[in-house]
Amino acid sequence: MDSKTSATTTATTSQINKEKTELETSQAKTSFQYVETIHDAKVRTGTKDTFPQKIADCFEKLYWIYYIHLPFYLMTSFDSFCLHVFFLMIFSLSLFGIIKYIFL
Repeated sequence: MDSKTSATTTATTSQINKEKTELETSQAKTSFQYVETIHDAKVRTGTKDTFPQKIADCFEKLYWIYYIHLPFYLMTSFDSFCLHVFFLMIFSLSLFGIIKYIFL
């Protein structure tokens, strides 16, 4: 019986060591691959945005602020409608003011 217990213990110990080695190896390897963003590439090369690119970035930020960050889904329908109307009115009046200032 001692030889059987000893063999089982040795087998279990070697299995634990094998699993530990596999775990350490799997933690050392990574599948992460860095992908440079457009912003990082511009900073690295020192290029500047053109005016149309800045305008496009402004509209993209406006989109993310308005549609993503505001929790319309937590509001009632009427509250959501009122908030949409308010923001669209502010945006429309701002755009009208800028266009009127430029052309008059």
